[in-house]
Amino acid sequence: MVNSPLFSDRLKAVTCPLDSEAYGPGNEKRLSWNCEGALRVGSARKRETANWRWRRTSTRARRVRWCLFLVCLLASTAGLASALRAETRIALVVGNAAYSNKPLHNARHDGELMADTLKDVGFEVITALDANPSAMRSAITEFGRRLKQPDTVALFYYAGHGVQSDGRNYLIPVGADIGDMSEVAVNAVALDDVMKTLVAARTRLNIVILDACRDNPFGTGRAFAEGGLAPSVAPSGTFIGYATAPGQIARDGEVNNSPYTAALAFNIPRPGSTLEEVFRDTRRAVLAATGGQQVPWEHSSLVGAFYFKEKPATPESSADRQVHTTELAADARIAELDAWERIKLSQNPQDFKAHMTRFPNGLFYELAAFKLSHLAPDTKRTAWRWVITGSVARAAEPGHAGPQHSDHAENAGAAFERAVVLEGSASSGQDWEKVVALYQEAAEGGVPRAMFETARAYDKGRGVSRDLAKAAYWYGRAAENGHAAAMASLGTMYEFGEGVPASMVDALQLYQMASAAGDAAGTTSLAYLLAEGKGAARNEKQARKLYAKAAAQGHSRALFNLALMELQGRGGRRDTYSAVRHLREAADKDHAGALEELAQVYDQGIGVRRDPARAAAYIVSALKAAQKEGRTLEIFRRRWSTATRRELQRLNSTQGLYSAMGEEPTAQTRWALSRMVMP
Repeated sequence: MVNSPLFSDRLKAVTCPLDSEAYGPGNEKRLSWNCEGALRVGSARKRETANWRWRRTSTRARRVRWCLFLVCLLASTAGLASALRAETRIALVVGNAAYSNKPLHNARHDGELMADTLKDVGFEVITALDANPSAMRSAITEFGRRLKQPDTVALFYYAGHGVQSDGRNYLIPVGADIGDMSEVAVNAVALDDVMKTLVAARTRLNIVILDACRDNPFGTGRAFAEGGLAPSVAPSGTFIGYATAPGQIARDGEVNNSPYTAALAFNIPRPGSTLEEVFRDTRRAVLAATGGQQVPWEHSSLVGAFYFKEKPATPESSADRQVHTTELAADARIAELDAWERIKLSQNPQDFKAHMTRFPNGLFYELAAFKLSHLAPDTKRTAWRWVITGSVARAAEPGHAGPQHSDHAENAGAAFERAVVLEGSASSGQDWEKVVALYQEAAEGGVPRAMFETARAYDKGRGVSRDLAKAAYWYGRAAENGHAAAMASLGTMYEFGEGVPASMVDALQLYQMASAAGDAAGTTSLAYLLAEGKGAARNEKQARKLYAKAAAQGHSRALFNLALMELQGRGGRRDTYSAVRHLREAADKDHAGALEELAQVYDQGIGVRRDPARAAAYIVSALKAAQKEGRTLEIFRRRWSTATRRELQRLNSTQGLYSAMGEEPTAQTRWALSRMVMP
């Protein structure tokens, strides 16, 4: 029976279903079976068919694996998106207007406006409009349940009728059957119940906004306190905002929204405003809208700062000009000094060309170019000659128009050498005076680098009294002689009108020339103008390319600004991985802004795993770097997670934050830390 054709056909159908259609009667002789029942195909055609079907099966498997990968990718992306916000924000918005007795025109509209406003600043909003007693209590219960998440900010907003009875405040639901004072506690919702819900949830921060101080909905003659709500005491970590002062009546408004809610909705989304600033500005707007008749009032027990919408980090402009010095390692500096000693008296142009090739960023690069120009004069002049507007005096000292006498040039070179050597060991004011005098002697002899160093001395007031006009003059002289860093520095002076009349046209042209000459600072400043549309049409795509060009040269400001564009998706796609990499590179150069941004990245888990300990360490490093640069950071104005604050507290208790900084902090730094470290 095993050898019967019927059984063989059935066996073939079961054992190799993919090939069942390829086999039919008459093919039995061309097939053989092993002891395990595996089919061996006896013809090339059968092998090709089996191979084709195997490939089709593999393709299906690959498709399945690809689908699984996409599912995992989407899940991880959703997880990353949820991690981008370090805190959870949940709001309950109630707007009651449809009262049978004294309906309100705007309360429902106020609730809708506030719900939309809070959603725009990251709140998950529970909305209850024209809610009856049961609906209001159900909404409060759901609100309390959803608050029981770590690091939560809770906000309760109510627009509608409210009354006080026996010193307690009550919110009136729509349809509440209230006849006298004894029925208020039964049929209205006590504000105390909302407060208890917030306290029980142990939220990080509670915000209660009551646009409820409207007129008595039950008319006169009833046993209710006259006028508005009673003052409430805010539990720890709670902010209460009233539409008007205790005991006063708030206006419903003559348009679609009350004056109070309309002002709040305008001020809440403003980036960089603290909670207190939002309500202060709201109070001013309400006073103006009501002619001083309605005065909003707040009660707060907050000890930290809160921002509905943080001000995003802004790219650094060239206002705080970085010093265009070439910082060489000690061994590289010594190597260049030795090499220069061997060729400085040479009359062979190739020696100086070789030195410039070997030390393209060296201290003596410009001096080598200067000597080379006298051995093999170059009649080409920089484009700056035709760009200058005349704002900087060009009535140069004798001999400015062309190459100097060889003896004069040798003296200038010797003065520059002495200045470079002395600068390496300068420690006192007198030392710096000698350094600047030598640089100016070399500058008057025609050395471009000496012109730049002289300009910088006048610009910074180092070794001489600060004189921006003289700084601009010497920057211009150096720029005329092709010094790229001088072009960038002079461009900044034109951008901000320092030492010369402000001119964005000249600034833009000088930045372009400096960038074309390979100066990273000039490229960065040009990118900033294009990114912000300052003095030129906004072109974020080109700005991002320019930032990348300067970042490749290791320029810290370019690295930082490029990272911000990548984080914000400006000028191209959003790229958190590249942004974090560039922030780290800038942080390695002690860039205070990059250190601060990295702290935020690790605090919120943007493109990296959340790490409160690293976030706290970066905060301390950022404050230290800012103090060294004399800068002011907005660290305390940012929204930090509870976990990061705890790490700062732990660092403070185990090591001491001031010890961790490695130096005595300024009063401003002490104040910032005190605002961030919570007991």
